[in-house]
Amino acid sequence: MAANEPKPGNADVTVTNWVACFNSGDDEVVLSCTVATNDSSSGITGVGLVLNDRQGLTLATCYTELSNGCQSANPSINLAAGALKVGDQVMGVATGEANQQHFFFEEELVIGEC
Repeated sequence: MAANEPKPGNADVTVTNWVACFNSGDDEVVLSCTVATNDSSSGITGVGLVLNDRQGLTLATCYTELSNGCQSANPSINLAAGALKVGDQVMGVATGEANQQHFFFEEELVIGEC
């Protein structure tokens, strides 16, 4: 199964366009992705991101409730770089709710330049 294909029990959503990069102008690490529903009759009612380091330590999280539901969302996290740098491996997690079902996707990423 490809990384961006919907997985069973994942509320029929697809997560694509993963980005983990270092913005040297702001000295920040950016994590983002696109979450889209595969069913036009259902909407995304909550979406969040988790950024974990290589050892699994959670560095940052965000979550937004979407009261009207929507067909796609673009969650993102901007985090002061700290010890993270270009070339470091991180784990991005997209989580939320669509069509009254929870979804959870994770993706191993290497921090690049923004």
